[in-house]
Amino acid sequence: MPTLDKFLDIKDNSKKTKKKENKRKSSNKSNKTFDHFELTPEFENQLWKVADKLRKKVEVHQYKYIVLGIIFLRSLTCRFYERRKEIEDELSNPKSELYTEDSELRKMILEDEDFYLSEGVLYLPKETRWDYFVENVMSPNIGEIIDTAIEILEEKYPDRLKDVIPKIYAQSPLDNHDYAYLINKFSEISFEKEYRAKDVFGRIYEYFLGKFTEVEGKLGGKFYTPRSLTKLIVKVLDIKEGSIFDPACGSGGFFVSALEKLENDGVDINKLSIYGQDSDPMAYRLTKMNLIIRGAEGDIRIGDSYHDDKFIDRVFDYVVANPPFNDSEWDANRIKPDDPRLRIGNKKVPVPPNNNANYMWILHFIYHTAPNGKAGFVMANGALSAGNVEGEIRKAIIENDLVYGIVACPPKLFYNVSLPVSLWFIRKEKPEHMKGKVLFINAKNLYKQISRRQNILTEEHINKIVEKFKMLESGEDEEKINELGFARVATIDEIAKNGYVLTPGRYVGVKIEDDGIPFEVKMNEYSEELKKLLDEEEKLRGKVKEVLDALEF
Repeated sequence: MPTLDKFLDIKDNSKKTKKKENKRKSSNKSNKTFDHFELTPEFENQLWKVADKLRKKVEVHQYKYIVLGIIFLRSLTCRFYERRKEIEDELSNPKSELYTEDSELRKMILEDEDFYLSEGVLYLPKETRWDYFVENVMSPNIGEIIDTAIEILEEKYPDRLKDVIPKIYAQSPLDNHDYAYLINKFSEISFEKEYRAKDVFGRIYEYFLGKFTEVEGKLGGKFYTPRSLTKLIVKVLDIKEGSIFDPACGSGGFFVSALEKLENDGVDINKLSIYGQDSDPMAYRLTKMNLIIRGAEGDIRIGDSYHDDKFIDRVFDYVVANPPFNDSEWDANRIKPDDPRLRIGNKKVPVPPNNNANYMWILHFIYHTAPNGKAGFVMANGALSAGNVEGEIRKAIIENDLVYGIVACPPKLFYNVSLPVSLWFIRKEKPEHMKGKVLFINAKNLYKQISRRQNILTEEHINKIVEKFKMLESGEDEEKINELGFARVATIDEIAKNGYVLTPGRYVGVKIEDDGIPFEVKMNEYSEELKKLLDEEEKLRGKVKEVLDALEF
């Protein structure tokens, strides 16, 4: 059968050239960077308008599951057809290894799963594609059609999709008219490459959490770490190949930024092994979704990191996290005295207090960092100076020379909460020139306001901070690194004299702007101004006295 022989021939050649293509991609570093992803007010209003329309039938806290599943199915189809177009272009290009004029052969290749899976794209059977939903949008059993599509995908890709997409569409109170409205609305959204580079799922989920907070009065903003923070931490750690672990992975925002960095650096994303854990099943789903649409895989598990560490025997090259801040009543009494996390170097440290789990998280991060690894995480500012047991643990961490950087962040970086935060950077083993030193950066005034409720760190801000860390890592003279009011390298002895407090403001100093006006000139101006004010005061006193005399007071 000539067509089959040709097909097998083309497929074999395609596999051989893929290695060459990967090398070429790795050698050509991409200069493309992606700006901060903020939902536009129009898009936010559209999302909530759709939700609001259906609120009489579906509880607001349930609606997000319906929407996220539909958006995920939409994004899978966008990715599938994007890859299909690439294959079609290669089939019609005489310079391509896939080129053929045989129409039957073209059809076979377009439906061959390997040509999709080799690029990290899931091949979608017809019944699971978005256009199939659109064709059947007015069917009275459209909910069943969607659930069936999910089941087909789960059976086809059990390792990647089992229990990821909620199968709730046939049982939900929505009818075919409601689904038609949803499908038509989300048909307007395209998840092309620039959107896949952003944590769209986490951001949309976070938006709904914020709105549900207004409606239900419950805490929101749990899953989404601001994109500018994940990018900053990933760049400071200079994440490349190896293993990355996030024990509070939420929607997987750190993984998104790490994969983007690898792509920009021309590194094969498969060289980074991804591991994550979160106690919330929805976080597990969000992370899996985020990885799948980027052609990546990861070992993501559900479990309480405090008491059910799913990776207890593992250490990683990079540990990243944005854990729940100031978590109270976390069952500290369940931590056993011989818990391996309660050891810093040769020193055993006490269990952190039950009213605040910040230092349990910090100990957890340190424990999972490999001997030559690095950790970078977000932490509430209170951990920089907390006393008692927390202060004792911090002292042990500093004396063991584990901290190599602290960054004080600007306010309002989080979408739903205004809690001030700082970034910690840890190394198990510092290079000789970094030993006994910590880089402090005060970035509190380094931000761009993008809305009344939120600030971001721009690419320029991120690069300014990263550059200071690069200088430290490369052994630059400290005088070149130090910048009054912004950055300074301090010694452990100096930190000890400051009571082991890690607040950057204590070390970087205060920069007083010089406007170039001589002191004598300023004093003359101030004196003249003061004289005028005193004269005005005297005149006002006289007028007040006249009024009081007239009123016979």
